Amino acid sequence: MYIYRALEDGSRVTEAESLHLQDDSRVIQLEGHPANVIGIRFKPQSSSRSKQPTQHKEGQLADENKREAKNAWKSFKEDPLQPLSTYWNAYAMPGMGLFLEGYVVWTEATQYLQLIGVLLGQFIFGVLGDWIGRKATMLIDMSVIIVGLIMLTVSNGPSINGWVIMYAFAQLIFGFGIGGEYPMTSVTATEASEEDRQYGQQHRGRKGMLAYTMQGWGQFVNLSLLLMFLNIFNHGGKGPYGGGSAGATWRVSFAVLIPVAIYLLYYRVYVLKELKLLDQVKQRSGVKGYDWKSVRLLFTHFWHRLLGTCGIWFCNDWYFYGNGVFRSTIVELLVGSSASVQINWLYQLINAGVQLVGYYGAALTVDYRCIGRRRLTVISFTMVALCYASVAGAYERLTDPEHKKNLHVFQFLFYLSAFFALFGSHTTSFLLSAELYPAAVRSTAHGISAASGKLGSILSVVWLNYLRSRNKFWITWPMAAFGAVICYVFIADNTGLDLAEQERRWFFIRNGNPADYHGPAVHWRHLSRWERYVCKVHKQYDPVLDAKQRREAHRHHLSPNEEAKAFKEDMLSTE
Repeated sequence: MYIYRALEDGSRVTEAESLHLQDDSRVIQLEGHPANVIGIRFKPQSSSRSKQPTQHKEGQLADENKREAKNAWKSFKEDPLQPLSTYWNAYAMPGMGLFLEGYVVWTEATQYLQLIGVLLGQFIFGVLGDWIGRKATMLIDMSVIIVGLIMLTVSNGPSINGWVIMYAFAQLIFGFGIGGEYPMTSVTATEASEEDRQYGQQHRGRKGMLAYTMQGWGQFVNLSLLLMFLNIFNHGGKGPYGGGSAGATWRVSFAVLIPVAIYLLYYRVYVLKELKLLDQVKQRSGVKGYDWKSVRLLFTHFWHRLLGTCGIWFCNDWYFYGNGVFRSTIVELLVGSSASVQINWLYQLINAGVQLVGYYGAALTVDYRCIGRRRLTVISFTMVALCYASVAGAYERLTDPEHKKNLHVFQFLFYLSAFFALFGSHTTSFLLSAELYPAAVRSTAHGISAASGKLGSILSVVWLNYLRSRNKFWITWPMAAFGAVICYVFIADNTGLDLAEQERRWFFIRNGNPADYHGPAVHWRHLSRWERYVCKVHKQYDPVLDAKQRREAHRHHLSPNEEAKAFKEDMLSTE
């Protein structure tokens, strides 16, 4: 027998059969109850057999954070390097591909070709991830990155024009490989968290975002090394810069990445384990290769979610890459138009440090239900819009060279916008594009969403370069505000939702009967406002019917003796 436990908000459902179901505020009558069961009174804590909780409580997450902090402190006392080793294996290694992207993205001379390569890589490797599997795609992806890095390091030509062509082509190849890291890093981090049934679900958002944080570390480390190499090869870093010192600086900065990329390829071949979820989903659906049926259903049933993730990523990358265009304006105002390369890189390094704070702030807060993915994204877009609107409205006063205090206010608003861009939209768009879709099309949907973002960055870099400084801010703040609107309307919030429920829902959708699913994935808390108020999907939610479906599904897998044993365990857990 099974005992069904259903919370008022649909947060948990576990299995069993009884006459009455009583939780803190509700009693549910179930059909088909055995005569010898007169009712079960449930305590607030979950059953011992709740192997697939669908939503955690704030207290559970806080307790888990305390447990992790105690374990980290205990490990530190035993071995000071142990917490660092744990962090490296759990979060840094999954995101090292994006470290390479952040490291090389500083270049501007051929930025358009690099971004085009990233866009193509995001889409193509996103499709491959659902076609040939996660691990195989990651191996191909890293192989392309290694080739691109070697080409960047040895780029040369008989003339400056020949060198530029070679270098641009190398940027295109490297960008193509880096594009694949976006869907594969997010998808593998999300699915690996789901496979950790004990603790992974509570920290699914944190795991994905901390992997993405390696992009910020790539920018920070790159700028630090560039400043160091420039001082070494140019006798203190002051201009003028000779061709030999400049060439040695960028060649060495690329060359140091080649052994890192080779080690990542080794790690993915011999250490990284293949995730089982995609194969299980394909086997259940009887699919070999690419699931074209699920792709069609993605555009018919989840088109609004796809519009949401593509929209917020487009708006985010518009102002995130535009931030680099604004940076030169701010440096010029602070130190003059004759600022050296070293000064420009120093201000970029400060900006990268501010962004790292935003990365970690988002990772540490995103899993709390009181904040969640959607709310954090809306706050981020809104704050960036307010910062840029303030600069646009008071541009003349803020840039008046006779009032240095105003220039510092301008600088503060710029860094504040950089912080909130990372404390929200830039990191949550990476996470949401994986979480909101089923495994069969997760990589494809992420690739499409990420490619939409890169399209926004390309248009932003091209357009903003032709505008006057003040007009750049007038154009950018409405885009951030528009991103907040798109998120508010079209983005669902899967904070705390067991993604196994999403797979259950997709199974019903794929079989042509989406209305027959009644579980937590269609509870209003986990739906977008479009799905609630336009599609009315939340009306499908019914914990009693969902409990019956679970009971019938489990009856096919348990013998009568196993049912009796399970019932006894549940009864003891409620005492």
